[in-house]
Amino acid sequence: MPGQLGSPGRGRDMRRGISHSGIDELRSRDVAGSHRTPIEDDAAQAASWTTRSVREVTGERTTVHLVLPDMRGRLRVVWREGERVQMGSEATAMRRMAFESLTSSHLEPSSNRVTDRQRWCGFFPLHHGGRPLGVLEVIAPVDVFRNRWENLSAMADQLALRLEDIAERDRLRRAIVSLEADAELRSELLRAEEPEAALQIAGDSVARGYGVPVGVWWNEHQGPLSFTVACGVTDQARQDIRDRIGTIPPWGMLTTQERTSLRRLFGEAVGAKQVSAREWDGGVLMVGSGEPELRRRIRAVGSLLEEALPLLIVTSRELRRNMEIDLGLAWTAHELSGPLLSIKAALEQLLTRRALGGEALLTLSLRELEQLVGDMGGILGWAVGSRPLNPSFQDVSQLVEAAVDPYRKNSSSHRIEVIAPRSAMAEVDPTHLRAAVANLVRNAVAYSDPGSTVVVEIVDEGARIRLSVRDQGPGIPAGERETIFDPFVRGEAGSRRGRGSGLGLFITRRVVEAHGGTVWLDPGYPGADFQMVLPVDRREAPRFAS
Repeated sequence: MPGQLGSPGRGRDMRRGISHSGIDELRSRDVAGSHRTPIEDDAAQAASWTTRSVREVTGERTTVHLVLPDMRGRLRVVWREGERVQMGSEATAMRRMAFESLTSSHLEPSSNRVTDRQRWCGFFPLHHGGRPLGVLEVIAPVDVFRNRWENLSAMADQLALRLEDIAERDRLRRAIVSLEADAELRSELLRAEEPEAALQIAGDSVARGYGVPVGVWWNEHQGPLSFTVACGVTDQARQDIRDRIGTIPPWGMLTTQERTSLRRLFGEAVGAKQVSAREWDGGVLMVGSGEPELRRRIRAVGSLLEEALPLLIVTSRELRRNMEIDLGLAWTAHELSGPLLSIKAALEQLLTRRALGGEALLTLSLRELEQLVGDMGGILGWAVGSRPLNPSFQDVSQLVEAAVDPYRKNSSSHRIEVIAPRSAMAEVDPTHLRAAVANLVRNAVAYSDPGSTVVVEIVDEGARIRLSVRDQGPGIPAGERETIFDPFVRGEAGSRRGRGSGLGLFITRRVVEAHGGTVWLDPGYPGADFQMVLPVDRREAPRFAS
């Protein structure tokens, strides 16, 4: 409720203060308690001062209660001086009425259930600027209310001013603490291993900090929101939330009436009279309280989740993708090595029996096959992180010529043009770089029309070498450019032509990145234009792919 007095702080229960937990001990007999915060001491002093003032005009038999709302909006007796009396349901209802209507009232002898018939109970609302702060309850002889009603009302107004001043100072202090808490929570969210863990951290921070029940519904993708996190609730309440609410539509698609109904169901499940909600794209957080300070807090928490969740989603997807990639590459290395070695054995048998006359061709094919098997084992073994690169200073122009030469000899349908300086030296792994360039050239030949030209160009830019492979094919659609370097992705053109395994561009990217370089697709070219940049000196570049 407005004017709520609390004492939030890192490393301690933010409820300790005039609202709820621990505050029933704010008695005149314990004013000098050593475990209270300055805010609690101020409130205790204000209540003690009011009690003395009331008793000066009513007598020592008067009992005084200070009633304030907790974070859930429940009215609690936080200060009691005098004889302990049993408050009946009618008195409890009068207390709530005084708080909400800001109107003084009393229970008369005929209906008084709180004490004997010679004493009444008066309810004086504490408010400031139209905002309810609490209720001052005075239990005294009947004549006191008949003769001192205006005096008691004035004392209640003075107490309200003091409580508002305490609350304002507490709000300023909590604003500073909140900024510190936001910074700490942001750091914790970004350290989370996955989005669900971040949601749990956010829910716990609110539930523990304010002593309120918290529920979170979320969906990483578009669609209905699943009940994901419950904090500060019992097991039975958690099950009630699942039974009563369960999965809900996206918050933005709900009508005002439907949102109100969901908040009501959540409040019934957790025992809260008021419920606040904070939505963001893909989720909603409900809290069993309507206190303004808490609503401000969950707005801040929601903003932090909006910032952190997209980053965690991307990171989580990348981790899953890398795991799938490693498994896929290991499988590919295993499955390809068997048939290739079988082909090698068959060729050796043919050579032994001299079954074919083209012995020179078979010998050449055998050598190329052995090289292919060796290179594949090295590339795939390196790609899954088990082997390092072996860099040395090489002439990139010569490496490119070596990578292009087989396609010049075997492809009579395409013209392959190399534009390169006589020498372009850089520290590279020759086997891996040659394979990376060969993959780009192979794709250019495979996906462009017969009779077209493939241009391979090298530019020595001093500190780095730029290499491009351009073809005159259909190009790559915008929707495929983000994933074209992923493993086993062939694109629309590759699927139509039935060519390729979808590993070439992935291996090329990992080779280039392991050399400290970058590779990308230039969208401004009418065909496909793959650009590669390599640093000349690799001493600061990583030796393993990330």
